[in-house]
Amino acid sequence: MTVSHPMDESLIKALAHPLRWRLLELMTERGESSPVELARLLDQPLATVSHHMRVLRDLRCVELSRTEQRRGAIEHYYEPLVPAFFDDDQWSRIPVALRRGIAGQIFRRLFQEAAAAGEKGAFDAPTAHLDRLFVELDDPGRKELSALLTEVIDRAQQIQERSDGRRSGNVDDVRLSEVALLHFEFAGSSEANDAESAVPRRSPQLG
Repeated sequence: MTVSHPMDESLIKALAHPLRWRLLELMTERGESSPVELARLLDQPLATVSHHMRVLRDLRCVELSRTEQRRGAIEHYYEPLVPAFFDDDQWSRIPVALRRGIAGQIFRRLFQEAAAAGEKGAFDAPTAHLDRLFVELDDPGRKELSALLTEVIDRAQQIQERSDGRRSGNVDDVRLSEVALLHFEFAGSSEANDAESAVPRRSPQLG
C-alpha cells in the first residue's frame, strides 16, 4: 500500500462496505465522476451507488465538484478527497477482516483482468513483465522490501507525469497499462513447500 493521508474512524467506516471501497478506488483512477457513470461502469443499481456516494460525501471522502442538468434531472459530479491507497502504518490500523475483504476484491479483479489481457496477447510485448521471486526475509528485510515496492509505485507515477507532459494532445501512441505488485507470505501446502526448495529463487522474466 502507498500514499499517505490521515487515517481516522470515518475513513475506516467509509471502507467498511466493499462497494464504497470500489467507488473510491474507481474515482481515484478516473477523477471526477458521477453516480450515473459509476453505476454504469460497475453494473450496479443507480439508487445503490447514489446511497453509498452520499455516505462517502458525509464522511468527507469525496466532495461535490459540480452539477449538470441532464434530461430534466440534475447529475451530481464528485471528486475524491482521499486516495484508495494506504502506507504500511495505516494499513496495519485497518481491521483484519476489512483488510482481507479489500485484498480479496483486488485479487479477483486483478487476476480476471490479467487473464483476459493475456488471452489477447498483452504479455507478448517485449516491455511486458511477469516476474516471480521467492525470498526469505527477517522483519527488517520485509520492511525494506515494502519501502522499495512503495518507491516503485511512486516512480511509476512520476513516469506517468512525464509521459503526460510529452503528449501535447497526441494520444495515438498512448496505451493503457496496469502495474500490479504482490508481496505476501507464502502459505502453500507442505508439498508445495518441498517443491519450492527445488525451483530457482527467481523465475524467468517474460520480456
